[in-house]
Parts: sequence; structure tokens; C-alpha cells
Amino acid sequence: MKELVEKIKNFFNRWYLRFKLLCYIYAIWAVLYSSISICGLAVAFEYDDGIVYSEIAKKMAMKERPENYDSEINRYTQYERTKVIPFFLLLIFKVLGFNIDIIADRPSVNTQDLNKKWRGFVSNIYFVEDQNKKYEILESKKYLIFFSNSDEGIIQAKKSGVYPVRIKRNPKSTLNNLSYNPGKFKEKVIILSEF
Repeated sequence: MKELVEKIKNFFNRWYLRFKLLCYIYAIWAVLYSSISICGLAVAFEYDDGIVYSEIAKKMAMKERPENYDSEINRYTQYERTKVIPFFLLLIFKVLGFNIDIIADRPSVNTQDLNKKWRGFVSNIYFVEDQNKKYEILESKKYLIFFSNSDEGIIQAKKSGVYPVRIKRNPKSTLNNLSYNPGKFKEKVIILSEF
């Protein structure tokens, strides 16, 4: 009987310690989350070849509607593949309380599908048709980090005082017209981010 009481006591002590540890972790997360949220810290991701691999969507839009490619590309979200490492980083920043935005080098036409796809994950999606607009957004929003695959994105981030991090482009991406030279500007490059 004494052994049984001792086993029960050890069992409850072990689970009480686990519960206590979980409470400490939760308290640390709550402090981090509320501090980051109150400060309004934000990060941004470049869309094409940044957070998603969109080569197939671009090919489908060109094939089915070549005359309206610019107005149709945002409708083909079902053909886009979310990249694993960048999306994992997005989730980590989201859990920590950061505001997350996406900057897409696309026209802002027929954006309903794209907005619907990312509704629960990001605060805003900005559509830019030139690099000056990207610079204006980066400078006005004062992001902590900008995750970009293109040289232009890295340059605009550096000019606007935002810390740039390079996401690798998928080797199969041929339709992205932005330049791509990882490490050229001595930026951090995320390994395995091309998949």
C-alpha cells in the first residue's frame, strides 16, 4: 500500500512540474506577444518566389489568358505552392505577435482570391507595379525585416532602413523578371528556402 501511495505521489509531482513549466512558458510568450503587439513591430515578405512558388500560376495565366495576363494572374492562387521555410518563419512571427504584410510585384486587379488565401495569416497585401512604390511602402511601414528573393527588394529594403533577408528562388522559376543574385549585397540568405 505504501508503494502505491508513493507511486501516485510521484505521478502527481511529475505532472505538477510539467504544468508549472508550461505555465512559465506561456507567461514568457504572453509578455513577448503583448510587448511586440503594443510596439507595433512588423515584418514583410515578398510574394512571388518569396512566400510562394508561383511559376505554374504564371504559366497557366499566360496559357489561358495571354491578352489579360496582368489582370488574371491574381486569380490563379490554386496553382501556387507555399514555400515551407518562409511560411514557417511567417508562422513564428505571427505567434510572437508581429504584424505581417506581403508585398506583391503585381497589378492590383482581381485580388479577391489572393486576399482570401492569406486572410488569416497577414495584415495587409500591397500590390506594387514598380520599385519606387515598394520603397515607399517599406519606408512608411518601418518594417523590422523584409524577406525578399529579388535584388530589387534587397536594395529597396536597405535604402529604406529595413533589415533585408534573402529568400532563395526556386531553380525552376524562369518567369520572374526581377534580378536574383543571392549574397551580392552581403545580406543574410535563408538556407533551403527555395523549396
